[in-house]
Amino acid sequence: MFYWGLDDFVAALSVIVSVGNIYFAYHITRVSQGAPRAWWFIVAGFTMLVVFRTIQLYFDTQSASDLIDDTEAMLSLTVNSLLLVGLAMLDRGFRRQAGARVPPPS
Repeated sequence: MFYWGLDDFVAALSVIVSVGNIYFAYHITRVSQGAPRAWWFIVAGFTMLVVFRTIQLYFDTQSASDLIDDTEAMLSLTVNSLLLVGLAMLDRGFRRQAGARVPPPS
């Protein structure tokens, strides 16, 4: 059996947004050349959340009882969306700073 509801759809969107968080955090790590090293821990934390949410979503769709409720799914999606916007803004700022450090061609 496959049980899919609105809460599962929102949780799946949350996983997709979390993957975007991983991308931007990793890109910031590459642009800043690994400094500060805390970005690696942030990437690892986002990765662990994606793995956890994906496993939870899988088991939720396989059982008749809901493991993910609507409130939890919406809260997770909201937080992940805010983090995605913040990381996108940080990424743009880091790229701008990295471009300013490059000396102009002579």
